[in-house]
Amino acid sequence: MADTGTASIQIDATSERIMEVINDVEGMPDRLSAFQIAKVLERDAEGRPSRAEFELDARIKVVHYFLEYVYEPNKVSWKMTEGDMNELTGSYELKPGDGGTEVIYSYAIDPGFPVPGFIRKQGVKMMVSGALDDLKKTAEA
Repeated sequence: MADTGTASIQIDATSERIMEVINDVEGMPDRLSAFQIAKVLERDAEGRPSRAEFELDARIKVVHYFLEYVYEPNKVSWKMTEGDMNELTGSYELKPGDGGTEVIYSYAIDPGFPVPGFIRKQGVKMMVSGALDDLKKTAEA
């Protein structure tokens, strides 16, 4: 069964700048040490990643997976098409405002291998907060 949830953060940057950071797949290993591989395999007509490959050190196990991306105005969604997990889907929704942009991160994660409940919850929490904190730090720099 997948862990699901949402989290949000306020970022002092435009939605365009935030989307630039989100689309910088190749830069993820430099910003987030758990990523060992982050490679764009295909791009859409606008040059945005449409398919990417990842390898992530999840501490308990190194996981390898492929994501496909779908873009809407102020939103990007992804889903795992193959990999070492049972399920990995998510999205960033951007809500521009006067004081920057609110970013809402939604996710569903099922690692597909046994993980004790408290470690699983802590791991998901760290992943979500790490992704949002990195997005904020990079977009505001």
